[in-house]
Amino acid sequence: MTTTTPAPVRRGSRRLVGLSAALAGVAAAATAVVLATGLVGGPAYAVTKDADGGVSVEVRAFTDPEGLESELAAAGVKAVVDYLPQGQTCKQPRGAHGGGSGPFQAGIGVGPGGSGIAFKIGKGQVPDGSTLVLTVSKSKDGDDRPPFATTLELVQGEVSACEPTSMPVPPASDGGTSQQDSGPSNDSGTEEGPGLTSKEG
Repeated sequence: MTTTTPAPVRRGSRRLVGLSAALAGVAAAATAVVLATGLVGGPAYAVTKDADGGVSVEVRAFTDPEGLESELAAAGVKAVVDYLPQGQTCKQPRGAHGGGSGPFQAGIGVGPGGSGIAFKIGKGQVPDGSTLVLTVSKSKDGDDRPPFATTLELVQGEVSACEPTSMPVPPASDGGTSQQDSGPSNDSGTEEGPGLTSKEG
């Protein structure tokens, strides 16, 4: 909100008033552009604190890992998020697995409308001293498409920086051809869809 203080009337005041109105118009137009851009592009993610104490997460576009980390922190979940090109992942291990009171499980599925991913973190699943680590190998078809592969894990203590590395290539089938061309393979863990996994601590 802009507060305007009336100025004493003097020669040339009409020009100043006209200039102020013009500047206000430019500012309003700039604001409208920002709002329109947000409406058209939409947010890259949504983090919701549920009534049961859990946290629901939707990632609609894999474009702002730092922003998602901040939103998760605001919801009480310490997280490290890494987005990599298709076929790339972070070298393991990132740290000591576990830290929770029991096995860590979080089902990861394709997001609403077939874009991105969605998952829920139960209350207390990421205790103090532990970090939720989300690693995404993006689809070559775009940042808003379901990813090539996703790993969600719980790390106790310090999380090492992501060192990009190629994902393992599936073994050749009986016909002698690689299975890589037929799509991503699933890692071990709780699976909710192609290339979507979570690791137990």
